[in-house]
Amino acid sequence: MVCDSFVTSEAGQRIVAEVELQSQTGPSTSGWSTPRDSKGEYSQALDVHRSPYKASWWAQLRAVFWRSWISIIKEPLLIKVRILQTLMVSVLIGVIYYGQDLNQDGVMNINGALFIFLTNMTFQNVFAVINVFCAEMPVFLKEHHNGMYRVDVYFLCKTLAEVPLFAALPAMFTCVAYYMVGLNPNILRFLIANCVVILVANAAVSFGYLISCVSTGVSMALAIGPPVIIPFLIFGGFFLNNSSVPAYLTWLSYLSWFKYGNEALLINQWADVQYIDCTHSNTTCPKNGHVVLEALNFREDKFSRDLICLVSLILVFRLFAYLALLSKTFRKQ
Repeated sequence: MVCDSFVTSEAGQRIVAEVELQSQTGPSTSGWSTPRDSKGEYSQALDVHRSPYKASWWAQLRAVFWRSWISIIKEPLLIKVRILQTLMVSVLIGVIYYGQDLNQDGVMNINGALFIFLTNMTFQNVFAVINVFCAEMPVFLKEHHNGMYRVDVYFLCKTLAEVPLFAALPAMFTCVAYYMVGLNPNILRFLIANCVVILVANAAVSFGYLISCVSTGVSMALAIGPPVIIPFLIFGGFFLNNSSVPAYLTWLSYLSWFKYGNEALLINQWADVQYIDCTHSNTTCPKNGHVVLEALNFREDKFSRDLICLVSLILVFRLFAYLALLSKTFRKQ
């Protein structure tokens, strides 16, 4: 009798109406029932505009960036190992290619040394970040779905916190090896070479982020990393002349940071070299730096394009890495 009286009462009818409305429209996005206005109509405006995150975008950015930075500097031994690794490799390359002269043999050796610059910066930096996102994926998904921070905030903070490290190490590498090898002594050329190496290193880092975001685990990232990098390495202009790239693979060569970095470094090295000594009279000898670039199918007027393409690859790889990370949050919901 009490139940029957409650159902027929005004309060009971209101609750029944609310249940029926919820069953027709489904629960609100926030998990709370929507309020009744003065006319008895239910408004969901507050639930639609209510953010699922517990803090503002800027507050999330400051907190997550600080945590990302702390996670880097709290391991000083790892930073010291990276610095030592960079110094050891740069000194080794400098000793092997030490004191190259502008002659017939020096042209080949200098071109090889510059390509080694790119190869070392690529593999050293790709494998430094290839496990960043896939290793933290369970923690990231849990904190994100709990409303702690957005996907874009997490991605920006993780990548921005590592920028100083991936700018300092390539610069350190170039400073040690550049003059040991005997590259163009002009100070402006030295600074430009530094910038190119830093851009190449960060393009490789961005590609490492992409591999990390699309991989399901660290073992998968480590397995697919090297095979994917090899085609870009071949299109760098050292193992395969740019004019010999098959037409159906030309589009892939446009994604090679080796290609743009190698061309930019060689233009920076040879553009103003007016004379090259010919030590072997019975072989073909390039007379100046322009002939060296022409033999490799590189052109001086493409230097600015190479720098723009390197910056573009950094942004494009990171954009696709972010989209891959974002897609994982939808699949895991």
